[in-house]
Amino acid sequence: MPISREESIAGLRLLVCMAKADGVLHAKERAILEATFEDLELPAGIDLQWLLDEPSELAAVLKQIGSTEARDAAYAAVYALACTDGDCSDEERALLGRIREGLGIDETQDAHLAQLFTPKHQRPDLEAALAANAVDRDEKVRDETRKCAIVSALLGAFPIPGIAVATDLATAALQIGLARDIGKLWGQDIDQGTAKGILAGFGVGTGARIAVSNLLKVFPGWGSAFGAATAYASSYAVGRVMNRYFESGQGLDPAALKREYKQAKDEGKRAFAEHADAITEGGELKKAQLDELHRQLTAGEIDQREFEARAALLVKA
Repeated sequence: MPISREESIAGLRLLVCMAKADGVLHAKERAILEATFEDLELPAGIDLQWLLDEPSELAAVLKQIGSTEARDAAYAAVYALACTDGDCSDEERALLGRIREGLGIDETQDAHLAQLFTPKHQRPDLEAALAANAVDRDEKVRDETRKCAIVSALLGAFPIPGIAVATDLATAALQIGLARDIGKLWGQDIDQGTAKGILAGFGVGTGARIAVSNLLKVFPGWGSAFGAATAYASSYAVGRVMNRYFESGQGLDPAALKREYKQAKDEGKRAFAEHADAITEGGELKKAQLDELHRQLTAGEIDQREFEARAALLVKA
């Protein structure tokens, strides 16, 4: 059964409930949500302030989510919001339990989501060290960014409840790997935690962004086209911004990174719109390989860490 607009909006309201897990929307939670929503092209009539103003009493919101597909997508999204950043509080975990019970989520799906958020396999580093000159380095940055954006677009085109979270996590891992690779090309060896922190500074790879993206990909009328375009533009922007970050001697502050990211993401959206067919054609072999990885993941033949590691290898291919 297709997910209705009402169910999708209810899923977004559940995210507000989770952000207020302790009863109050603190400045930090509001800032995270604002950063997540500010550069998203939301369906007409929906914005963060509207969601915050609308009543979000948990029991009433849960009653609006009836189909199995909508329940799965909503629970995966609130799970991502609570757990992606690794600091799920006691209040958030208790609320997850109430949402799980209210939506009738079985233990198998809950265990699958828990597995997705275990420590991740790190992407292999680039074999190449610092490029011999700026021309070679710029070419390598463009090539790595392009390949990461294409694989991200292919991953983003799977608006399937449960799988959508897995692919968003994989995209986040690819972007962290891209940041580290670009650092190496500038002679800077940053670790995974540092790269993740830099990206989080301009809103990439955070639990809030993954949660909202997961729901918007199943919003009626959006689906795979939204997921592919958004994932492509995001990875394109990560490559551009991280190159500027290292070019500046790591002198860009979070506000400057956000401005750079927003501008680069707009460029990425235009690039995807202009070359969508070529992007899809260029990633045809990778798509077939990702389809097989998805099959293995859903069948339980590989776990999330292996899924991400193999997806990362497609970027290097």
